[in-house]
Amino acid sequence: MNIIEQLEKEQAAALAKKRKVPEFGPGDTLRVNVKVVEGDRARVQAYEGVCIGRAGGGINENFTVRKISYGEGVERVFPVHSPLIDSIEVVRRGRVRRAKLYYLRGRRGKAARIPERQDSRGRKGEAFKGFKKPSGEPDDLKLIPGVTPELEKKLNKLGLIKFEQIANLSDDEIAKVDETLKLNGQIENDDWTAKAVALMAETTAGEVPAEDEPEEGEEAEAEAKAKAPKAKPAKPAKKPKKG
Repeated sequence: MNIIEQLEKEQAAALAKKRKVPEFGPGDTLRVNVKVVEGDRARVQAYEGVCIGRAGGGINENFTVRKISYGEGVERVFPVHSPLIDSIEVVRRGRVRRAKLYYLRGRRGKAARIPERQDSRGRKGEAFKGFKKPSGEPDDLKLIPGVTPELEKKLNKLGLIKFEQIANLSDDEIAKVDETLKLNGQIENDDWTAKAVALMAETTAGEVPAEDEPEEGEEAEAEAKAKAPKAKPAKPAKKPKKG
């Protein structure tokens, strides 16, 4: 480590003691409280928007926050360790797959919404305990793309042993498993749920209930009835004509 890097590290540590920076990333909705000086007076102004990216590192790290103001998109770049920032609050955590959300610049309304991520990331004292193991022999989870033998063992320890469990995972459960096993979005990227549904369909395809077979006597009687000529219905008797 050279002298410049050492000085930057010491400066970043000193700034972190003065103001704590919460854990946040792209897709999270932030409320940045900025100090505004107007003459002899100073006030704090809140700027709330979606973080669309972080760049740099160390004392030079910055992040970009985008919001819609009167129908127009507004973006501001804030240095993480800027003395003009009073505090940073995480209002809502978003579930995204990209590190840069520049595609939001071309979207409006519902198309620009980001789904909320509800998991235990960033919270202390809330460990994921796993799922309740169902009865029966475990399925071969290695048939799902991306599941290695080592990963299968980890999933089994969490209680995931059946294709049905993988197929019925909710968004919150996917986030918890992804965070616990540090899969970096592999469950969604490889679409485990759809593959698990397909595997369930393959395993149950041959399970068609057989019809009750007739006994030997009943089968012979049915054949005899089929071969016997059908009797013609009797014609009704003619009524005598009145004289």
